[in-house]
Amino acid sequence: MPVLIRGDSQMIVLERSYSPATLARRFEVIDEIRFNNIDMLVIYDEKIPFIAIAEAQTRTDNRGENRHHVVATLELARRENSDEMLEVRQFWEDDKAFQVEGVVVNSGMRDYRLATLLYETLVVKKHLTLMSDNDHYTGGRALWKRLAQDSAGLLVFILDTEKGQFYPYDGSKMRYDGVSIPESAIWSSHPDQTHWPVVLIAQNNKRLSALSAR
Repeated sequence: MPVLIRGDSQMIVLERSYSPATLARRFEVIDEIRFNNIDMLVIYDEKIPFIAIAEAQTRTDNRGENRHHVVATLELARRENSDEMLEVRQFWEDDKAFQVEGVVVNSGMRDYRLATLLYETLVVKKHLTLMSDNDHYTGGRALWKRLAQDSAGLLVFILDTEKGQFYPYDGSKMRYDGVSIPESAIWSSHPDQTHWPVVLIAQNNKRLSALSAR
């Protein structure tokens, strides 16, 4: 990332639900929360990996089946190592490092920062390291800035995947707190591809200390 695409992301309509049996068999319930006067479950499938927020109470669908309706999802993929990244050995030896592939939030729940909650839950509670995508809409930039400024239990860094170094690209590693690194060093606006190789990294601060001590 960050090549910033003007406008808002045209999110697909989220129409996903799970039966109680599927939810119990497939998912770990990480947390129970309440938004908009609705009890929700934060559920996680480690095998994919995949995290979602689903309504705790079931609703009967048009086939007469009880289903837990999903209001937000976040899908991940492992980023493959490459020769130019070997200098960032500590990051690529992290077996819990994943790239965010897609975030979808039900249109009626987008004012509740559920996407931010999903990121925080994965990093803080599951100790995953998350890497941004290379294309982002304005909402994605705001989300990462919010993570950097407000989220407890995680740290955000800027990584140039071509240079194989973290900002400021001198062998050190500076934390991004939303203001500590110039926006011009992170983002370029489409069609400018200058910062295409740059990604943001969110790491659990306790796990980061443990990795650094190896």
